[in-house]
Amino acid sequence: MTEDVQALLSEAGAMPYGEARTVLAERALREAEARREHALIVRARLDLTQAYQYGGEPVKAFTVFSRNLADHDAEPGRWGHWETRELLWHFKWIIADMRRFPDIPLRRALDAIDDMERRYRQAGDLLHAVHAKRCFIALHLGDDEATREWFHRWRTTPRDSLSDCEACDTDSTAAALVHLGRDEDAIAAAQPILQGETTCEVQPQGILTTLMLPYVRTGRHREAVQAHRRAYRLVQGNIAYLDDFGDHMEFCALTGNEARGLEILQRELPLLERPPSPSDARRFMGCAALLLRRLEETGHGHLTVHRAGRDVPVPELRATMEAGAREIAARFDARNGNDTSTRRLEALLAATPLVGHLPLVAHHRPVTTGSPHTHWRRGAALLPTPTAFSTSTPPTETAPSEEAPAPEGEPSPESGASVSGAAPSPEGAVRAVGGSAPGLEAAVGELAEAVAGFAGLGDRGRAALARVDLARAYLLTGRVLDAAETAEEAVAALPDGEQRDAARRTLAAALRELGEAERELETLKLLRDPASLTELADRLAERDDDREAARAYAEAAALHRAAGDPLEAGRSLARAAKCVYYSTSDLATSLRAYAEAREALSAADPAEAARDLAELAYDEATVLDWYEDAARAAELCEEAARRFAELEDEDGVERARDLLESLSD
Repeated sequence: MTEDVQALLSEAGAMPYGEARTVLAERALREAEARREHALIVRARLDLTQAYQYGGEPVKAFTVFSRNLADHDAEPGRWGHWETRELLWHFKWIIADMRRFPDIPLRRALDAIDDMERRYRQAGDLLHAVHAKRCFIALHLGDDEATREWFHRWRTTPRDSLSDCEACDTDSTAAALVHLGRDEDAIAAAQPILQGETTCEVQPQGILTTLMLPYVRTGRHREAVQAHRRAYRLVQGNIAYLDDFGDHMEFCALTGNEARGLEILQRELPLLERPPSPSDARRFMGCAALLLRRLEETGHGHLTVHRAGRDVPVPELRATMEAGAREIAARFDARNGNDTSTRRLEALLAATPLVGHLPLVAHHRPVTTGSPHTHWRRGAALLPTPTAFSTSTPPTETAPSEEAPAPEGEPSPESGASVSGAAPSPEGAVRAVGGSAPGLEAAVGELAEAVAGFAGLGDRGRAALARVDLARAYLLTGRVLDAAETAEEAVAALPDGEQRDAARRTLAAALRELGEAERELETLKLLRDPASLTELADRLAERDDDREAARAYAEAAALHRAAGDPLEAGRSLARAAKCVYYSTSDLATSLRAYAEAREALSAADPAEAARDLAELAYDEATVLDWYEDAARAAELCEEAARRFAELEDEDGVERARDLLESLSD
């Protein structure tokens, strides 16, 4: 029974932070409590505290931490050294979280940090982290003099075993320096993370977010753009970073990137329904209100944001966000006994741009000249793969204020219909073209103009469709990050349909090039065409998730069969058979999988399937060799050798003969 709890804890520990990991950790704690295993109860509580902290549910951590603290104080002798150290480490999270909830009395928070200091002194005068927490309490309260005093003590006290990790300590230092108006010092302090010398669970995304506006204010515009793009990619969709999404909207609002900010708001707005804390909600809503104000000021007040099942006009949503942020700020002021929170919020709401426009990618800019329809037609014609735009009938122009339906011959963003059918795999295309096809760079320029033009007209439907083509053009020219971000923008704006799937295929290929394996898998799982299922299965097989890979190959085979393509069905089943062999210890199951693959390949054109049948025979022989069925393995080796010989493949013949010889030995 004890092993079951340990297995649950191990399984949870291997998962990314989020709901699934938290649920498993909660289950482990219930199991440990039911068995009254003290050591496991402590371990489960510690793990659950961490899951809540990094999973965006810090309010739940208070109770679990308090139970552990009370347990430790009642019977400290039952706690080991490492468990006690971890409990003290968690104290830092709790102190930080107390600032984020205005319903927690200030006196209680101050008493808690006094208790933390007492315990850290007992542990050996380990005060580095204590000074850091006092610095941020002073900063939260708006006491600049105390902030500078505690900052000095923190930075002049040697690091110790309970200090934050070097990466987080560096980020905290930079954040404090930014608040104190020392942008240059903050950028200098951040170098160990920026140069890759140190990292952790929340870095470098934390420091990059901290430095976005300091970079702009100090004229480092290129670094500011890179910080925004890289940091947002690392955290998007993660509720634990709700306040960071506010930072990114603020950055966009103050750099002339209101359209980009609106896309972030639309994508992340659902997370506001369950914010990690009132502080996070205040930050998100305040920055959203700033962004929405800038949209109104730049002539885009007619736009809407989808929320809770309806399209909310920008002015209405702005009023809602302002009211929500002000209500929370007032609660903090009532708790803290001053007006610091409200003053800071009002300064944010009234902020003015730091630069006129800071381009993030080619299409994140004001429209220049020409018709967006014309630019789209020109760019699409230069792409070597099918596009979202059909040139069979030239599109009609629309007035700037019109939200007209798509012209005849042009796909409708509402239907998601495609006039050109599925594109080869974008990843295959980029390998084949290699960014060298004539006109691809010109295609990027034309399509970027089209997207900017449609966005300027407020025609989000066509802007999204043009992004499908632009993302592919970026990918084909090797601008992988631009491809990923543009495809994500298209996916977020399009309804389900072939064009959204086309954007997802480009996105999956770009994510693979970027090394974002988890997000690549998530994207591929949303696609149900044979090529995408095969790509998904290949990725799963590379990760040794052979059971799931076999299932994906089998699904791809079924679709190939339905399309009347027995050759591709057989190839998918052959791959599935190998994965079945790797994932099961049952010979009969493996042989059935190989038999199904053989049957499908035998129904294909003999000349086209010849090599596949040869490889299948060899693979099945290796399986039978493993299960010590030498007689049948030998028969298949002979078959494989014969088929390879017919193909004049001497290497294949030699492989089959070598295996046959090992069988006889």
